[in-house]
Amino acid sequence: MDNLNNKPALLSNLMIKIRSLVHKTIIHYHNTYQLFDFYSRGLKIHLIILLFFSIILGLMETIQIILLYPILNASFEFEGSGLTFFDPLYSFALTYSSFPAVVTFCFLFMTFVVLTFLATITYNGLSLILTRNIIVKTKGMIFKKLKSSDYKFFVDTKQGEVLYNVITSPSFINQFLDSFTTLFSNIVVILTIILTLFFISPFGMVILLGGGVVFIIIVREIGNRVSYSIGVVQMQSVTSENAVVSQYLLGIRQIRSVHNDSFWEKQYSSALRTYWDMYVKYRFTERLPSALLMMVFFLGIAMMVIILYYMYTDRFLTIIPLIGTFAFSSLKILPRLMNFNSLNSVIMNAYPSLERIYNFLNDNRYCTMQDGTKQFSSLESDIVFEVVEFSYYDEQKLIENLNLTIHKNQVTALVGHSGSGKSTVISLLLRYYDVSDGRILINGDDIREYDIGSILARVGYVSQDTFIFNASIRDNIAFGNEYSDKLIITAAQNANIHSFIISLPDGYDSMVGEHGLKLSGGEKQRIAIARALVREPEILVLDEATSNLDNESEAVVQESINQVARTVTTFIVAHRLSTVRKADVIYVMSKGRVVESGTHEELMERRGRYFELYERNG
Repeated sequence: MDNLNNKPALLSNLMIKIRSLVHKTIIHYHNTYQLFDFYSRGLKIHLIILLFFSIILGLMETIQIILLYPILNASFEFEGSGLTFFDPLYSFALTYSSFPAVVTFCFLFMTFVVLTFLATITYNGLSLILTRNIIVKTKGMIFKKLKSSDYKFFVDTKQGEVLYNVITSPSFINQFLDSFTTLFSNIVVILTIILTLFFISPFGMVILLGGGVVFIIIVREIGNRVSYSIGVVQMQSVTSENAVVSQYLLGIRQIRSVHNDSFWEKQYSSALRTYWDMYVKYRFTERLPSALLMMVFFLGIAMMVIILYYMYTDRFLTIIPLIGTFAFSSLKILPRLMNFNSLNSVIMNAYPSLERIYNFLNDNRYCTMQDGTKQFSSLESDIVFEVVEFSYYDEQKLIENLNLTIHKNQVTALVGHSGSGKSTVISLLLRYYDVSDGRILINGDDIREYDIGSILARVGYVSQDTFIFNASIRDNIAFGNEYSDKLIITAAQNANIHSFIISLPDGYDSMVGEHGLKLSGGEKQRIAIARALVREPEILVLDEATSNLDNESEAVVQESINQVARTVTTFIVAHRLSTVRKADVIYVMSKGRVVESGTHEELMERRGRYFELYERNG
């Protein structure tokens, strides 16, 4: 009695589960279509051509099956084709042939085998071209997104994540598209073959279709659950690998100095194990359904022959063509069904990375800064910070009520203890960030009204952490721009680095090594100054340009700075106060505010904050 009462509840739960499964399946395939549509935008004609060849390929495969049956039938010398639906087609073929039926159908069969081969290689070629176009387009979009992202993005995002988005994630697009297009082609071929088999034997087709559907459901469940999870783990693992290797390479000098390589080795090994432990489970699960299908297929063929033998003992020979046609059709379908598992697994494994790229390209949180339209040609008046405030996070003000003037054709210095906001002021001047309140005026206009590129083209910037890349000295000074040899040499002379360069065997063509490992700190800094000067800047910005140098190197670099500062508007941020003694105006910062200003002599006489800093660090 209890079982009868429970039946409606059990049936209701079953229907809920079925609806949930159908709903999840619809959402999954809708999301997959959205991703495919996103990555293939602008290539729809190419996709239509690919679809056309998929259908052609399916028809070619189907015609082979249609032709195989009369070949087998004629080989056993049975009367008629045995397939009423296709009789008009067979009669038409025999009407225009003087060869025996078996030879005629064999010739036609071979013709369509060749045509199938041609259609296959055409489809594969078009598929690869489509994949290439999508990957090149997407990688270009990713780099353009990086280029247009606010500086805040690079501060907030781990380097490993950026590298994964740019380098690793796009490789999964290749896997996804290759698998997706192959899967689509296989589905078209399978459907056309099944439709053909329906006209040959509806009963046999139902059995074959039922087995295929069960197999696909099993594969989909395994693929969607396991492969997607593996893809997430792999994405996280590779991101961690990139971050660990990047940090290790950047900090190799410090790491070696404390003999701490083993810590980074442990970090890297942990990232590797996370993925590869899951990889074993993933690969085993991926291969299991294919092996199972192969076993079930051959057992099924043997069982079917046995059953048919006992059902049609008197005319068993007459159904051999039917068995052969179904076996041939099954061998056409079987590899594609087996491939369905691996293709679905690859798609689901790539899914997290494609979602990551999609989300990255459609994330506008870091594209808030708008460029102005005014063009900057030359500095005609002072640069003024007018009641400027800035907060990186809403609850913490880094710059508060800042009033500061960078005088034209003079040297203006900004000093203060670490964390006082000096580098933030430079970030605002170079417009890495926009001010939260107040204005920065250039030639009397708000900096936000200018095309920032036109301003930066007239700014020479030298930072504390000099970026030297693995190229020649000439390339490092030019920094991606085209300059004449005369301009490069003049800039090097003004930076006091020319004599060192020409003493090298290859002169300006000398390679500097990764991160400038072949150069000393002072040499790298003077190359950076030459890089700033070759631009013939209106404004020279020096951010702690000598803080990492020894006294001798600092003296050489400081001489270069003093020489240059006579001719351009110069803004110096310094921790060592000895480097700013000759500045026309010195501003002293503390906790995001200017607390003092004046010349070196004036500030020393006041015996205030500057005096304390000078006595401690000067």
